[in-house]
Amino acid sequence: MSTFNSDSYCGLYCGACDILMAYKHGYEEKIAPYLNVEPSQIKCHGCKSDTIFGDCNNCKIRSCAIIKNVEHCIHCDDFPCNNFHATLFSKEHSDKFPHVKIIPNNLEDIKNIGVEQWLKEQENKWKCPECQTDFSWYTPKCAKCGKDLDKTKDYNNL
Repeated sequence: MSTFNSDSYCGLYCGACDILMAYKHGYEEKIAPYLNVEPSQIKCHGCKSDTIFGDCNNCKIRSCAIIKNVEHCIHCDDFPCNNFHATLFSKEHSDKFPHVKIIPNNLEDIKNIGVEQWLKEQENKWKCPECQTDFSWYTPKCAKCGKDLDKTKDYNNL
């Protein structure tokens, strides 16, 4: 079994993904109905692993980065490319997944401070400020202490 990896090729923090968190912590049955899939389909260890959720397995950015052998889009000679913009910043995609708006900032941080420091910072950003419980992109209230988390998730400035 591979380990969980919160890094991604596009600069999205997989550690705040509902699917990865559900699989990691064993509550696949809880989120499967919201995704219209069977609980057995909720499996992911992160973008840079061999165990990928179905939709992420079809990601054009992930495929491109693997083919070009780059760790992040920002390290590619073609960045920013049409594939990057079309996949992440189409109105349909960004309306459905508002957390993708933070990707340009994340990539810039990765470039400036390195992936290890960025991962540490992201891990802290995605913890409840009251009780330090992990939460995901779409968690409205902390599962442990009940704190309102929506105000902590400014997708343009995280």
